[in-house]
Amino acid sequence: MEFFLKDVLIERHQVVRIHLDQLERSTAPTAPREDEAIYASIALRFLMDDNALGAVAHELGIVIEVDVPDFTGTPLAQAIVFAAGGYPYDGHVTEAYYAYRAPGPESPHRRQFEENVKASPRSPPVRPLKYTKFLKTPCLGLAGEIVDRSTLIRYVANRCGGAHYHSSRTRFDAIENSMTDIGNGLRVRGDGMSVVFMETLGTSWFLLQSPGVSALRNALGSNCGR
Repeated sequence: MEFFLKDVLIERHQVVRIHLDQLERSTAPTAPREDEAIYASIALRFLMDDNALGAVAHELGIVIEVDVPDFTGTPLAQAIVFAAGGYPYDGHVTEAYYAYRAPGPESPHRRQFEENVKASPRSPPVRPLKYTKFLKTPCLGLAGEIVDRSTLIRYVANRCGGAHYHSSRTRFDAIENSMTDIGNGLRVRGDGMSVVFMETLGTSWFLLQSPGVSALRNALGSNCGR
């Protein structure tokens, strides 16, 4: 019996294609549930770690920009709870969610509260960002601690998918406690799915809308839906 050895089991280009196809399956209208959010987190983690998605796109001469909600000027650090929204779910586009501590009408802090609410749009404008900057945009917050998309991906992939990543157990415990509090405290009305999973699916959806990702999938020969 002869054995033929190759340098790699499968080319990175094809692994990127497989994970992008998984994101499309996970965000299909009939699919989004906790299990699909977990699959999406694992796919996103691969695409993000070592910049696999960016590296393959660069090799093919494709620039990836992602349109993402812009919270510039929004007082997120003042919010008790925050979720970015902006992606479709159950037939409608989810709105951004903010909860601020409401003082009494005669409180000296009432004016600040009203200004915070006024500066927090439910449907914020979007702006295009390079892929690596997109991953650093805010998607969740609890008591002023803002969570970006890369942290969210790693948390869900670690906590639910077994994809361990963090060298500091103390740091991960702090992230886990915050994420658990947000996930238990904020769920889709009438549906019951944690906003942590919702924002994971939202991150997947935003990425798939990128013209650069569409061009990349065409270049790689996506099998999704075939």
